[in-house]
Amino acid sequence: MTFLGRVFTLIILVSSASFFVAALLANASHMDYREKLTRFRTENEQLKATVNATKAAAEKLQTSLAQEQIARRAALSALQSQLDSQNQQLAAANRQLSDLNAVNTMKNQEHSATVDLLKATQAQNDTLRTEIDKVIADRNSVRKSVISLTDLLNSLKSVETDLRDQLKQLQDQSTLYEALAITRGEALQQAGIVDVQDMPPADLRGEVLAVNNTNLVEVSLGRDDGLREGHTLDVFRGAQYLGRIEITKTQEDKAIGKVLASFRKGYIQAGDKVASKLQ
Repeated sequence: MTFLGRVFTLIILVSSASFFVAALLANASHMDYREKLTRFRTENEQLKATVNATKAAAEKLQTSLAQEQIARRAALSALQSQLDSQNQQLAAANRQLSDLNAVNTMKNQEHSATVDLLKATQAQNDTLRTEIDKVIADRNSVRKSVISLTDLLNSLKSVETDLRDQLKQLQDQSTLYEALAITRGEALQQAGIVDVQDMPPADLRGEVLAVNNTNLVEVSLGRDDGLREGHTLDVFRGAQYLGRIEITKTQEDKAIGKVLASFRKGYIQAGDKVASKLQ
């Protein structure tokens, strides 16, 4: 029972006692005074006992109510402390939730950036894959070309080997022919006969390429033109005769000769003309 209910109960008991006393007093005028007095005293004693019991009950009730109020205040204080603690925890949880939301927002942004980067990387990978496929195709084409060139090179090497063998044979034949020519020339010289093969071609013409200070002259005629070591060429500039040179070294397209002092008639320079026979 609550405190308010207990108070209402006490008031009802006191009111009932008051009404009961008033009823007795009203009835006393119609009854015998003594009987009424005796009865009144008895009832009064009963009423006092009832009032005393009611007071005792009220005091006990007040004590219980006070204890209950103290307990309720303690419980309320404990609940308030718990509520404050829970409010603090709630505030901390709200702050943590706010921080987590901020972190989640940042993570979402990072995720979006990562997705964009992944898409860009995928596009680059696709481009690189296309380029790699092209490079592989080019490499395969180059490999086929290399294989073809290798086959051609091997074929050319075989041809080169054959040509080297033929060249060696020609060189051996040339050496033999030179030895025979030398022997023939020596025999002709001993006999006092001039060999026509030791004379340059009749209508051989060229020009002086260079002259050094040791009387050596480089001309534009060589072995391909029929010029050989020991042949002589006349040098002229326009209508002026400058002298004669004797060939000492020949190459395919040029030769070097020395100026014969007994035939020198002027200074020889680059650009002068040479001929095997003057017109």
